[in-house]
Amino acid sequence: MGQGGDGVKQRLEGLNRVLVAVETGAAGGLVAVVAGVVLLQVLMRYLVAQPNPWSEEVSRFCFIWMSFLGASLAVERRAHFRFDETMRRLPPRWRRRVEGAAWTVVLLFAGLLIVSGALLTALTMGERSPALDLPVALVYAAAPVSGGLMVIHLLAGGAGERR
Repeated sequence: MGQGGDGVKQRLEGLNRVLVAVETGAAGGLVAVVAGVVLLQVLMRYLVAQPNPWSEEVSRFCFIWMSFLGASLAVERRAHFRFDETMRRLPPRWRRRVEGAAWTVVLLFAGLLIVSGALLTALTMGERSPALDLPVALVYAAAPVSGGLMVIHLLAGGAGERR
């Protein structure tokens, strides 16, 4: 690759590092929020006999975002399900082909998340959640955001082995 291509690759890798840090922090924060809100819900229900109406929605919405961010981070870390022992036994040429095919499938899936998630987000733009009165589209936005992050992770990391 020429010098211009190297600069683009370096900028993409830099962007990827920043996004991974933000995703990791956001996912960790969401885990803490979900744990705290669920604990609060249990305490309110059993100690005060007065469940709060918003905690189920908060925990559900945060869990959805946490799951999609986790899926994106798993793409970046090449941590999704795979047959490691089978891959190790393949000749290097076949291993590269299988990795390339897997990369393509994940890229297509990320594209599907982007397109279908954007359509669902647009479709639900006018709906509001019952307890928090938030736009439901915020929840559906997790899919296209995660798909976009997956594409960036794939392009920054290529179809190589786990790092």
